[in-house]
Amino acid sequence: MTGAIIEISQLTKQFKSKEVVHKADLKIVKGEIFGLIGQNGAGKSTLLKMIGGLMYPSSGEIHLFDHAVGENHAYFERMGLLIEDPGLFPHYSAYENLDLMAISYGLKDRSKHINELLKLVGLDGSNKTKVKNYSMGMKQRLGIAIALMGSPDVLILDEPINGLDPQGISEVRKLILELNKTGMTIIISSHILEELSKVATKYAILHHGEIIEINSKEELLLKCEVRIEVEVDKASLAIPILEEHLNINNYKVISDRTLYVYDTHVENHQITKVLVENGVSVQSIMKHKQSLEQYFLKRTRAEGDSHD
Repeated sequence: MTGAIIEISQLTKQFKSKEVVHKADLKIVKGEIFGLIGQNGAGKSTLLKMIGGLMYPSSGEIHLFDHAVGENHAYFERMGLLIEDPGLFPHYSAYENLDLMAISYGLKDRSKHINELLKLVGLDGSNKTKVKNYSMGMKQRLGIAIALMGSPDVLILDEPINGLDPQGISEVRKLILELNKTGMTIIISSHILEELSKVATKYAILHHGEIIEINSKEELLLKCEVRIEVEVDKASLAIPILEEHLNINNYKVISDRTLYVYDTHVENHQITKVLVENGVSVQSIMKHKQSLEQYFLKRTRAEGDSHD
């Protein structure tokens, strides 16, 4: 093991002739908010169910907290899960829902623990409103409270913002960040990369059951940054000209012939003009700009083409 509290190796799940997850490898370190991004049907829920102990893999290995685990292993109890439906009792209040769960856990000081959880997720323990009258955001926060009932080390959330309005999304996002500040490790799946990027510190892209890419937040943002890519005969000759004539200071030398310009006050034609006028031949120049969502779609389309 390598310091990861969750590590999966070649994890595969097959239902009859359909392989839903194919040889997935990933490591999750304590304190991370690990984002699992994939289109609907990519295998996200199945992968999370295997990590959380709700589904046994067809093949592969799961290591939790430096221990290899099998079916019905005790280490799965250190996971709090909200996958698909939170399973709320619609005719009971939030407190009553949590009380039933606390009884099943055998908790002694149930009332104190329940009120602490409700306060944590922004709900009122004295509110007698039935859950069936809650907004989607309130139901989702109550579902997270239920997942936290056993004081887990890891919280697994499958599409927690799906179907929420902007206020509900904001509430759940704030809650996730607050929980992470306490040191909790969180795995969160979504098909909306732009929203996931507001909380996650690391990402895995899942496509057709395969993990095709893993990036840190910094690596992902670097791939989506705005820049002008310039290819010239010799970058060392171009740099002083750009600095002197166009006041370009924010750049990166990629190779002897390529440099990236990050200054936003210049345009492609200005760079081309000043370089040519000063004897530097420009082989190519283009502006690189894409949103996180565009990057995700580009990666999954490329993989889709390779599967065809």
